[in-house]
Amino acid sequence: IFFRRSFHKMPNLVVSAKFNPPRICLMGTTLREETVKKIDACLPRATTTSMSPKQDPPKCCHVSNPPHWRLDMGNQHADVVSQSHMMLHIIEALEGEDWKMKAAHGIGHNSHCWQSVDAGMSTTRLFFHRK
Repeated sequence: IFFRRSFHKMPNLVVSAKFNPPRICLMGTTLREETVKKIDACLPRATTTSMSPKQDPPKCCHVSNPPHWRLDMGNQHADVVSQSHMMLHIIEALEGEDWKMKAAHGIGHNSHCWQSVDAGMSTTRLFFHRK
């Protein structure tokens, strides 16, 4: 007797945040426009440095290959407290869309080599699932 299992696609989302300067990537299934707007509104204000009033705040842009949302804040800096605030804003925005965080991973790029390109940077990844 053979049983046929129906495997349905499980929606997953990975948020990768690289600091400094802050760069946020959201990869996985599609997001609602209101969720992207919440992230656009909260994250630029959560950085340690203030933004120039002459510049438009950075916005999430959709990248097609591979499909993901990206928010680059090239002229900003985020200390560890600001990084925590940014992660909290992301989690709150995604929980509003019924995403549940399943895991998190963080790494500091404190290389012993002074020539390392990303020495002093850090990366945090958040893994989400939705039924």
